[in-house]
Amino acid sequence: MFWIAADPAFVHETHFTDRVLRCYRDRPATIGEMFTTVVAAHPNAEAIVDGDTRLTYHEFDSKARKLASALAANGIGAGDRVVLNLDNGHEFPIAYIAALFVGAIAVPVGVRLRAPELEYIYNNCEAAVVFVDQQTAVVQPPVTATPAVKLRIRCGGPDASSAGGEDIPLFDYLIDTHPPIAGIAVPAQDDCATLLYTSGTTGQPKGAMLTHLGLIHTMLHWVQRFQLAPGQRTIVCVPISHVTGLAAQLLVMIGTAGCTIMQRDFEVVHFLDLAEREKLSYCIMVPAIYKLLLMRGDFSGRDLSSWRVGAFGGALMPEATIRQMSAKLPDLILANAYGATETSSPATIMPLPSCRSVVDSIGTTVDCGKILIMDDHGREVPVGEAGEIWVSGPMVVPQYWKRPDADRDFVAGFWKSGDIGSIDKDGFVRIFDRKKDMINRGGYKIFCAEVENVISEYPGVDDVALVPVVCEVLGERVCACIYSQHNDVQTEALTGFLKKRVADYKVPDYFDVQPSLLPRNANGKIQKLVLRELAHKRFGSSLKQ
Repeated sequence: MFWIAADPAFVHETHFTDRVLRCYRDRPATIGEMFTTVVAAHPNAEAIVDGDTRLTYHEFDSKARKLASALAANGIGAGDRVVLNLDNGHEFPIAYIAALFVGAIAVPVGVRLRAPELEYIYNNCEAAVVFVDQQTAVVQPPVTATPAVKLRIRCGGPDASSAGGEDIPLFDYLIDTHPPIAGIAVPAQDDCATLLYTSGTTGQPKGAMLTHLGLIHTMLHWVQRFQLAPGQRTIVCVPISHVTGLAAQLLVMIGTAGCTIMQRDFEVVHFLDLAEREKLSYCIMVPAIYKLLLMRGDFSGRDLSSWRVGAFGGALMPEATIRQMSAKLPDLILANAYGATETSSPATIMPLPSCRSVVDSIGTTVDCGKILIMDDHGREVPVGEAGEIWVSGPMVVPQYWKRPDADRDFVAGFWKSGDIGSIDKDGFVRIFDRKKDMINRGGYKIFCAEVENVISEYPGVDDVALVPVVCEVLGERVCACIYSQHNDVQTEALTGFLKKRVADYKVPDYFDVQPSLLPRNANGKIQKLVLRELAHKRFGSSLKQ
């Protein structure tokens, strides 16, 4: 692959009308070009492992082209939105590439979302196609609630099934009954390739518009920083619908003619079995998973020598976990990284030589990125001082989908992260706190306002505030502090109410229902610090493992 170079060259280019960006000079223009180049050069290389299903790049390409043909036959083309409400499995990458082959915008959606959440996303992006699997078919919104959707495709199962009241064409049937598409779409590199929805403090998710330019640079940032040679092998045990699973793993594997190994539900022994059998070499996981590997995994007698890079992000990794993992696997390099959906994955990555010596940092800025530390007045703070992290570069999305109110997060090509951090004289970035009201539960980011809004709809809830409770495994768990004037809120019934309306990881782990008013300051703002301390005293010593 011409884009993998030991000493890459850079060039400044204008993109998104008025952003002047530092870019890799030698790169594929689009994901489609990257994919077809790899297929031509490595047709027999293993591309996907999903249980008993194994696909080479030639087979991967053939299935994607046939599915693209089926999409085109149903009128799906440039700019149409194609939702992938799919779990980790071989169908996801095939459907993803097929959507891009016809010039559509892929919209990966988490499998843990529920009907009201899906309904909002489908209608906001005006989805034309929805891919579902056996798990997600049963939580789809009614057909009448999503009028723009004209094609629903189910993956898995021997027969056409029903979700929302109408038959769903089978994924395999469409591939088996259509010829490969004659030619693939050639979008502009600044065009949106993928729409990823990220929660917002207003309670409504925002669709971040990830471009071909941004995703290609994300792939190259991982490849260059970790010196990834062709033929890498990764296990995707985080959701492939998340920016980490999609951009940092699937697209990095495609970019290196590597193999994506699917794991649907993370289980320690299964992961270690896969890692040993499939010769895992590169992986990205949240710190909670590394902690579980240490707590529940038996490393004795296993050959994990191929596992060279273990990246982590989404939450802080305790230094004790790093030391213990290094003791178990001395050849494994654990590297911190920091990014977001809006940055198409990483904004910083720890340089390999510094992984063991600088353990309190999230790394240095990626090759084509730029980070500023700014005060509340939009002025850069001195080196080493704390401020809000602003990120720019070709990987930063140009805007949100149909959310001009939220585009204020972008200033002159910089995305305002809402995280408080600093940069030292050597370029190492550190994070101290979050400016936004958010709880990080094992890498799943929960914006309090969204869940608070749903809880407030429940009968008997007069006021509510979400606060985190420290957890040694997940980092943080969720406690809902509820004021109920008559103290008549039954937490089991409230839990059932929430499970039908929000993703399961957003459902609070603990409920503190009281007949007294929630504490507020002189301006009427809930004093979450007080509630946080109370919640920790009550629930901190009884954490669920």
